[in-house]
Amino acid sequence: MADSTPIAREELVRLRTSPLWDELDEPVRTALLELLAQEDADEQTFLIGLQRIRLRHPSLRRVLRKYMDGRGTHERAVPTPGLPQPDTEAADVPRNWRLGDKASAKSRARRAEASPADRRYLNLSLTWPISQQVVPHDWLLGAGARYQVRLDIGQLDRDSLLRDSGKPLPDHAMPHEDDGGRGDWLQITVLSEDFLVPDRRHAVFLPLDGAAYVCPCSPGGAHACRPEHRGQYVWIPVTAPDGPRSEASLRVSVAYRGNLLQSATVHARVAEQEESSGGSLRAEVDFTLTSGFLGLDDLPRRDAAIRVSRGYDGALVVDVDGGDRPVSTFWLTEAQIEGALSRARAVLTDVHATRAVPAESPGDMGTPPLDRLGADNTKSPAEFRDDLWRLAAVGWDLLHLLAPVPAQRAALRDRLREPTTIQICRQQGQPLMFPWALVYDIPVDTGDSPLYCEAGLKHARLGDGAGRACPDSTRHARNTVCPYGFWGFRHAIEQPTSRKDRGTLPLRAGRGVRAPHMTVGRALTLPLADLSERHLASLRQQFGAANVRDCDSRGSLLDELFRADQDCVYFYCHGRRREDPADRTGATELEIGNGERVRPADISARMTETTDASGTAGVVVAKGWRDWEKNAPLVFLNGCHTTDDTPGTWLTFVDVFSSLGASGVIGTEISVGQNFAGEVAQSFWRHFLDGLTVGESLHRVRAELLGKGNLLGLAYTAYCCADLRINRP
Repeated sequence: MADSTPIAREELVRLRTSPLWDELDEPVRTALLELLAQEDADEQTFLIGLQRIRLRHPSLRRVLRKYMDGRGTHERAVPTPGLPQPDTEAADVPRNWRLGDKASAKSRARRAEASPADRRYLNLSLTWPISQQVVPHDWLLGAGARYQVRLDIGQLDRDSLLRDSGKPLPDHAMPHEDDGGRGDWLQITVLSEDFLVPDRRHAVFLPLDGAAYVCPCSPGGAHACRPEHRGQYVWIPVTAPDGPRSEASLRVSVAYRGNLLQSATVHARVAEQEESSGGSLRAEVDFTLTSGFLGLDDLPRRDAAIRVSRGYDGALVVDVDGGDRPVSTFWLTEAQIEGALSRARAVLTDVHATRAVPAESPGDMGTPPLDRLGADNTKSPAEFRDDLWRLAAVGWDLLHLLAPVPAQRAALRDRLREPTTIQICRQQGQPLMFPWALVYDIPVDTGDSPLYCEAGLKHARLGDGAGRACPDSTRHARNTVCPYGFWGFRHAIEQPTSRKDRGTLPLRAGRGVRAPHMTVGRALTLPLADLSERHLASLRQQFGAANVRDCDSRGSLLDELFRADQDCVYFYCHGRRREDPADRTGATELEIGNGERVRPADISARMTETTDASGTAGVVVAKGWRDWEKNAPLVFLNGCHTTDDTPGTWLTFVDVFSSLGASGVIGTEISVGQNFAGEVAQSFWRHFLDGLTVGESLHRVRAELLGKGNLLGLAYTAYCCADLRINRP
């Protein structure tokens, strides 16, 4: 290592005089010249500086590879300090780095075949504990037998159970705040109700380049270990179920600063005795916060994450993670979800409207609900208190679903005592809608009288969104009724969709112009036509008259969505249930113009064209949707008088728009009145255009309504990162 600095500098100087220098972008050349000018920099400082430039600029990695290939050195002049590289010869690698890999050279060869050298993946295998040999994928596990989950991060291993669904880990956009900027500490957790697994986190260090490693150093602190102290793998002992199972599973998650970066599920079959055939050992990556984990340097710390996945028996598995350790894991059947949603939405709907009289025939629209809100969407103080008490009882029941054991509820309440951001990670394609904002974490006994928190009520009446916490929260006891007992008023709740196949997690919406455009799809059948016109006039004032495109027919809307200058898309319309009695999905259709319906499938159908420019049959991505992926517009589904009440009613639109490139989708949980829907949208767009994030804008909307004694701000849900904001020049 004594010669590393002069060799690295020498190679860089040679590159400076080679024709390849002109292939570098101007910012890269400038950064390299500044680095070379630091003649007093020591070895480690120089290498770290060079690595940062390489990781920040893909063009440098490409040019360096070409240059080093021409010299036959394959970039060995710039190794990661203190860490054996994947192309190091087996004899040069410390013994415990190779532990468990009896054929290191062969293993590295397989990895080199499976993935590019500068990509890093999560590898997952099941091994026998003594031999540490990988259990074949067709192996039938034995009941009560002991195994080890072997995890590592590096080049994709062909033996990995994730070889077919693996996605690359951070390449060049990790913030590298840990250990003096030399890399990042990641946390790995394994959970299962079938296998016995240790209840703990496992730390792994991901350096600026090369494979991750485990070491005895404390996560978050500086490294005091030497290379010979480090190991390649995380070994987690697991015990198979004590009886045969046609399906047994365990879940693995990788987190960074509380953000769930990637999760995977392992599936296995268990018999009385181990057998060498008849098994089906498999795994898949089922959630990725951002494909390739790009853009993580902009993500703030998260104190709580909730992961939602599908169990083998059809039930939904919900893992509640409190940041330091798992807090709760529970299973919800479809019946439980529908029951919780039905009750919560019934009470929330009753806050603002009487029940509608249902339609008596397919063509009958039924009697619309009567609005209980005042002209300015206010409620009296007495009504407000009554609404709080009834909704708190529902919210406490929802907390029981999330944390059924008293110790779990105590741990969750302790973790979420102060205002924070809760990240909800829904497995790709998973149709769970849960009223997270309505969860209430102060104990409620409906057999006793409520104790109203006057400090919280006074703070709520300010309606200015100045704070999320109750000034008197330490005195909250059983049956205390306070607005800030609801998650939706105290926390920001983000529900980013999985980006498994769709690039980075968007943190900016729109093209980045000074005057964003809005496309409006609206219904002409809304009952209050004058109110609709005033609402549209308000949007023109906010965005600029020339920047609002009003689409009042199905055809004009679908054509308009193909324009290349989308920043914001807004639906001000009815949300209708599909009239086909055989359809049990509860899918919503948007009603545009004079009763014209738009289905999610209609929108996704416009994503592709069946012929290319030469007339050859095929599937070509339409240019309009390529512009969506580039611009990442925000979509707001303000479906007035929506009649849906089953899980997943909005999620078909959420998934469709997200897959097309939308940065986020906002929708309603219940039926809302036309006047109320207009106020919410105008308030949200005002704050959003002023530069606030989606999370901050929704909080301001809820706070303003709370000041009027109105709880209906909890009816709106954002499916995106809470830190999403409008893109400005």
